[in-house]
Amino acid sequence: MYRIILVSESESFVKTLGIKLSEIGYSWLSFDEMKSDEHIQGSFIVILDIQSFQMTFHELGEFLKEYPYPVLVLSVIPTFEEGYPLLRMGVKGYANRHIGSVNLQSALSVLESGGSWFDPGFMNDLIRHIDYRGVPSESGEELFEILSEREREIARYIAQGLSNHQIADVLEITERTVKAHLLSCYKKLGLNDRVSLALWVKEAGYV
Repeated sequence: MYRIILVSESESFVKTLGIKLSEIGYSWLSFDEMKSDEHIQGSFIVILDIQSFQMTFHELGEFLKEYPYPVLVLSVIPTFEEGYPLLRMGVKGYANRHIGSVNLQSALSVLESGGSWFDPGFMNDLIRHIDYRGVPSESGEELFEILSEREREIARYIAQGLSNHQIADVLEITERTVKAHLLSCYKKLGLNDRVSLALWVKEAGYV
């Protein structure tokens, strides 16, 4: 399992999030602890509290180059204006600073597997801001038809901004099953993560 590096200037936030991480089975250390140990090794995910750890986008870009780990950015109010530049810089996750334990576990699990996880509200904003053709191409129709009925159903929910947990509740299946269907969708459509799947479905007009 990945270890978590918490990057925040707020001691109370680190304490609160640290408790959540421990509850869902993750070990963690602060950014200062990581920097002070030159011999630290392993697989890491960085959780960056963007409000307290003041950085310009340029400084964040340099940070991502220096620490090439999957990064989950937490914000008080996730917005398109803040989140879209982060997405373009390669940030793999973007969520509310007060993210609950269930969604936090889901986000970290997705990042561990090499995918991306974004706040559902941000996903909806992202989809609305993209200029789509609205009419699927013939090849798009053919591609969508290679998905099973359940895979198409899940793909539409992803495009609507639902999390794996929410989809599992709606369809009355397990999150593990949702994840398996998503991996199958990515493979069949030649995509990499839920963001590209959501945009593909929306562009093809299947929402």
